[in-house]
Amino acid sequence: MSSSRAKSPVMLITAMAALCLAAAGLSACARSSNLLPDNGKDYAALSGKLAKDMSEAGVAQAIGSTPAKADLTTCTDHAGKEWQCRTWIFAGGKPKNNLRVVFYQGDDHSWRVAAWDLF
Repeated sequence: MSSSRAKSPVMLITAMAALCLAAAGLSACARSSNLLPDNGKDYAALSGKLAKDMSEAGVAQAIGSTPAKADLTTCTDHAGKEWQCRTWIFAGGKPKNNLRVVFYQGDDHSWRVAAWDLF
């Protein structure tokens, strides 16, 4: 029996990310970011409210929402040193309006902004 249910936006985003990375690398993902759901927010403008060392709560307040996706992963600095980081993705639905915020864990065990970028 076939199902006629539509896939959720999160499932679509996850499938697109996996397909992009497997097929052609990050440049293909940037080009297909227009397939992400558009929530009407201007993340390019809102990213101007972010600051290095800002807390997670501060980011959520500055952006006005919680992320569409959050991951705990391993990041690498310019010298090749690995460190545990947390990433938040805010999906704006259009190229250059999707925001990625990368957090590091401070000595007080709170997560703080290390960097952010638009894609």
